[in-house]
Amino acid sequence: MLFVMTSLILFSIPGIMVIWSAIDVKSGKKEKIQWKLPAVLLLLLVGIGVTIQMYLRHSYGFSLFQTNVENWIGMAITVLLSGIILLINVMITKTMGKNLPKSIHNPKNVNLFVICLAVYLLIVLFVAEPTGKKIAFSVSIHQAMEAASTANMGDFPIVLVNSEKECLRNNTSCRDTPYSNQFFIQNHSDKTQNVQAAIRALDRNQRELKVIDSKMMTLKPSELHLLETSETNEDASLWKQYSFQTDDWIASYQHKIRLLDSD
Repeated sequence: MLFVMTSLILFSIPGIMVIWSAIDVKSGKKEKIQWKLPAVLLLLLVGIGVTIQMYLRHSYGFSLFQTNVENWIGMAITVLLSGIILLINVMITKTMGKNLPKSIHNPKNVNLFVICLAVYLLIVLFVAEPTGKKIAFSVSIHQAMEAASTANMGDFPIVLVNSEKECLRNNTSCRDTPYSNQFFIQNHSDKTQNVQAAIRALDRNQRELKVIDSKMMTLKPSELHLLETSETNEDASLWKQYSFQTDDWIASYQHKIRLLDSD
């Protein structure tokens, strides 16, 4: 979650710069909104984000694009929010807006704001957020590979890499958010094998949080894979997936491996 928040904050800087400049114009400190530098900075961030995603695609095989479902959701959010603002703008313009000075209500400025907002939302949803998610997942893979290589768990080590909430704020909604847990499994044998695992997750006091079976997975020699369960969302992009969720942070776990012939 830290990588995602960092990415979103960085991509928010150009927008904050424009808003700050607009406030100065409104207060009379400046005559025009300074938008060129923020625009250049935003384009630079987009270029860096796309470059990082292309590097991760080459290194880890991540798809450059999200799933169709995620793309449609992103487009729907952008269109819906922009449409609501435009509708309100039209209603105000056709009614009380006729008698209001342009310093209070300027339809052209509102339309320009909506265009900028839509472009920014598209950049956040299709560049900023996926870049942070991909970086986080690549770090998880790297940590899993290191942990699996040193784990004394036989031919099919299972390692817990992340147990965290998809939020950082300490408010009610965040406290009620479940923990998303990423387990990875690796095949240390010399043959392709069908594997199923049973996981018993425990909290800090060694109380049972959940017992869950993984899906039957076919692993090639040396292959590392996210441990998939019935809670793993297969419609989500790989870098957004987790093994399962719990109500509390997983402090330790137990597991059993079941092997079936790959034939």
